[in-house]
Amino acid sequence: MGRACATVLLVLAAAFPGEMSSQDRNCAAAMQMFRARRWSEAAAGFEECEKRDPGKTDALLYRGKSLVNLHEFDEAATTLQTYAKLHSQSDDAVYLLAFIFFRKDKPQESLQLFSQAAKLKPPSANDLTIVALDYVLLTDYNDAAHYLELALKMNPDDLDARYHLGRVRYQQNQFDLAIEAFQTVIQRDPANVKAEDNLGLSLEAKNQPAAAVAAYERAIQLDQAASSHNAQPYLNLGSLMAKSNRFDEAISLLTRASEIAPGDFKVRYELGKAYFDSGQFAPARQQAVEAIQLNPKDSSGHYLLGRIYQRLRQKDLANEQFRLTSELIRDNGATSRGMATGTASQH
Repeated sequence: MGRACATVLLVLAAAFPGEMSSQDRNCAAAMQMFRARRWSEAAAGFEECEKRDPGKTDALLYRGKSLVNLHEFDEAATTLQTYAKLHSQSDDAVYLLAFIFFRKDKPQESLQLFSQAAKLKPPSANDLTIVALDYVLLTDYNDAAHYLELALKMNPDDLDARYHLGRVRYQQNQFDLAIEAFQTVIQRDPANVKAEDNLGLSLEAKNQPAAAVAAYERAIQLDQAASSHNAQPYLNLGSLMAKSNRFDEAISLLTRASEIAPGDFKVRYELGKAYFDSGQFAPARQQAVEAIQLNPKDSSGHYLLGRIYQRLRQKDLANEQFRLTSELIRDNGATSRGMATGTASQH
């Protein structure tokens, strides 16, 4: 998801050619800052430009774009909503608002805005990709796949859209299609760590462990050469090693994952489970406790800690964790039923 968003942000810098309607010197300076991607200075400049000639320039539109590039989404939304009220036919403002609400994890609002924008101007391939990712947030993978396929018809070379289509196919258990999508991305972008890692997940799901290990190892090699690191291939290969009772390798990989992503519940949980399964109960307890601190609402962490306390012969502590496990399973089940009902009614 992140790479698609980055692509959209880069497009924003060049998507609106032409001079602003006001020839005011401050406005021209703000536009110069915008084109130089000096977003903070541009945002401040456009704010001053708007004050000098309220509602009569595109200053708020460009200020909104500058704020999006700064990831200041709340302020960007307020700015663009004001602009859209004054310029009701601005498809640029509505499409950008739709993107902002996607980034704010508000897919329903985002989709409503995309529908409004489409009435003003047909969506681009990038727009359709974000629509698809809204549906991913709603766990509606059929609609997500539909819009990603439309985006790829418009732009077959969009590797971000193809990667996300692979992710959607994986979620749909259509593993052959997922493998095809990830392999296409890798052919065109051989250094793509996420595509290699997800290829490994898809091969593992098809019960091809040797091929999955090879994909994970390629992802790790690529990650080691990268300037910023991704914990996922270490996590996925480590978890697979643990399933094969190769605990020393698993713990080494999962420890590296925890160094890259110390705040990741899944990493801490899997590392604790690997220690537990290998009979190392003291470090297992430490990792399970840290996992629960990261996500106290996940029942699996409490259950693992309960099993660890059992093996440490701390019966009262074990029973407390099992009690919490049961409560969380019950509560989460009720929440899931409520969410399912709400989603159905919204459709």
